[in-house]
Parts: sequence; structure tokens; C-alpha cells
Amino acid sequence: MMTVWRLRPGADKRIRSGHPWVFSNELSVSPKGHAPGAPVELQDAKGQFLARGYGNPHSLIAFRALSFNNQDEAPTGFEFLQNKILNSWQIRKVAGFRGSFRLAFGESDYIPGLVLDYYLVEQNGKRAQVFAAQLVTAGMNEALKNAEDFFKGLVTRAQERGLSLFSWEQTAVVLRNDVNIRKLEGLQVEAPKVIKDLPGFNLADIEILLNGAGDEGLVSMSCDLAEGQKTGFFLDQTHNIYLAVNLFKNWAKIQEKRKIRVLDLCCYVGHWSTQITRALKSLGFEVEISLVDISKTALAYAKKNAEREGAEVLVHELDVSEGLTQLPSAHYDIVIADPPAFIKSKKDIPIGKHAYLKMNTHAFRMVKKNGFVASCSCSGLLEEEEFRDAIRKASLRNFSEVRSVLRGGHAADHPTLMQFPEGFYLKMYVHYIL
Repeated sequence: MMTVWRLRPGADKRIRSGHPWVFSNELSVSPKGHAPGAPVELQDAKGQFLARGYGNPHSLIAFRALSFNNQDEAPTGFEFLQNKILNSWQIRKVAGFRGSFRLAFGESDYIPGLVLDYYLVEQNGKRAQVFAAQLVTAGMNEALKNAEDFFKGLVTRAQERGLSLFSWEQTAVVLRNDVNIRKLEGLQVEAPKVIKDLPGFNLADIEILLNGAGDEGLVSMSCDLAEGQKTGFFLDQTHNIYLAVNLFKNWAKIQEKRKIRVLDLCCYVGHWSTQITRALKSLGFEVEISLVDISKTALAYAKKNAEREGAEVLVHELDVSEGLTQLPSAHYDIVIADPPAFIKSKKDIPIGKHAYLKMNTHAFRMVKKNGFVASCSCSGLLEEEEFRDAIRKASLRNFSEVRSVLRGGHAADHPTLMQFPEGFYLKMYVHYIL
């Protein structure tokens, strides 16, 4: 029989609004003794049903909801969770994703604790699919402890529903439980683990396929799906790259044919650079890409990816917090400032805000007039107004006339819930300099 937890009187307002979290101090009794990750039915102070999910007595977020439907009796079971993922998959298909994408985005896909990326991969003329999963809560860690059986069933059902063309034999599964956030749940940080391999494919150096930002084709990006950062690639900027690239194409159409210089700060494996190169080359422009990252490995992949699309590539192995003074002023037509999250916790906010100000100050210094700066933030704890303020200050230090011409945000594979503001984290502005 499922454990029942009750809330204190008056503590049910947020969960009734559809928010998936309950904090330990909102429970009527201590959750001590409950097995971390075990299923829980949540009730209000009067014993009325509110939600089902899982609990963790060792976490500040004691309860996470998987279902608000009283008919869902086994919300941590394989069938229930597979149905959730298949629903998310359907949404991605409807949104037009044909290549790689985020398949499950935690709470925003009603699957708290699961981050799941889907990669369409190609090597030696053959295609296959790779699932890269992060289990970041005790509940999801427990529910998917037999991950191979779970994904085998998911692949079979995805084929039956026409969501995937690939069989289990054409599938790899990688567990990326190497994230520190697991510690907050009392979980071990583990080394990356390939639990289902693809014979004939090298996951440590493989090409993933993504929607082309400026056309209807697929773009190849080389990366490491076995041990690369995050799940091997950063998929969250897909929508923003699409918006920006199409803006840059419209701008390029009224330019004389010449070499366009692009600076890609914190480039990782060069997603921005590769997509921009592809779009501008299709219009007949020569493209020079300057790649900046602190990782020599990432830069090697980024160079390979941009050159595949025809770019002339310059590589700068630099720490953006210290080394940007080495780069020239008023030299680039397009500057991309897309750093990793500078703010990991509330105590980092003041230092993080200054880091965004400093980086964007350099970005505006280095761009030419009649050029663009794309300013991005993936720090969820940085309010959008504070980000805009950092950009405003940075632009004023360099130019008197800067116009914000594009605002981005989350793609359909990184959905958001109105009742879950914590899920909003991506911010992007493109500015045009006169």
C-alpha cells in the first residue's frame, strides 16, 4: 500500500495550482523513515487527494508530483513513465524536430527528476539513436534502477507509435549521473555509464544530426556522447539559434559580398558557429569564425564542425573571465556571448551579475557598427530584468545607439509550465549596433 503524507492546514495552495513540489516544512508530520524515492500519495489536512509522486526525507523538496489524477495508481511504474515520455516525444514531433532534441525536461514534462536527451546519430554511413539520461532525484533513480529494461520497452513502444524508426539493436543508452545536483538528494555522483552500446559506433566521437537553423536540412555536429559536458551536447539554444540565424540571413542579403567575421564566446562544440556558417555560406559569403573556449577538447570539435560547413576557423583557448582583452575591438560582424551558467546558487548572484556585465561589455567592445551581439543566459536564478540591466550597462560603456531587435527563450523541447516558474531559465537578446 502506498504511503500517505498529509500537508499542514493552509499549505496546499501551491500544489493545488499545479506546482509539482512540496517542501518538508509543509508536511503535517516528519517524513523521517520513508525510503528515499518511494511512492507517496499526498493529501490535504482533511485527507482529500491532491497528487501522487515520490518522496525523499533527506531533501528540502520532500515531495515531487508525477500525477494530479486520482486514477493514476502507479505513477512510478514503467508503463506510466513511458507514457509520459511518449507524450513528450509526440510534442517534439508536432513542433517539427527531425533530428536531436531534449525528450524529457523534468518537471516541465511532468516527469520530475528526469532529464533525457534524444540524439539521432550517424557514423560510417549508418544512422542510429542514442538516449542520454540524467536521473537527478532519488525518486527517478529508484524508478529507473533497471534502466536497460525501461528503455528497451520505451523503444519498442515508440516504434509501434511511429515516433521512431529504430529498433533496440539500433539504440544506445548512456546514463549521465555525473552531476552534483544529485548530492542534494543524498545520491552518489557517478561516472558516465553506457548501459546499452551500439556496435560499430564510437559514442566518444560521433556525429549527431540537428535541424538546420536556416534551412530544412539536417546539420551534422561532432561531439562526445560518452563523457562530454552535460549529456554530450547543449540542446537548449536550438530555438534561439534558429531565430538569430534567420535574422542574420536577412541582414546579409542587403550586404555586399565579403568575408563576415563571427566571434563565438564559450563556443563548446560550436553549435552557434556551425549554424551561422551554414546559413551565410548558402548566401555566397565567406565566413571567418573565431572560437573561444577554455576546453581544448571542445575547441577541437568546434573547429571540425565549423570547417565542415566551410568556415575559416581561428581558435582561441581562453578563459573568458580573464582573456578577452586579447581580442581586437570593433572587429567582428557578429558576437555570440553564450556562457555556461555563472550563477549556481543564490550566494553567487552578485558575482554572477558582474560576470554577465563584464562579458557583455567585451562583446559590445569587439563588435563593429552595423553588427550584432547575441547575449544569452542560462542562469535560472538571474531574473530577466537583472539580465537586461547588465546588458544595458554593457552597451552604454561602448555605444550610444544599440537596439534590441530580437528576444528569445525556450524551445518546444525545453517547455515551460506557467505554474512552475522555476522552469524558466533561458534568456536571449540580439542587439543591433548602429
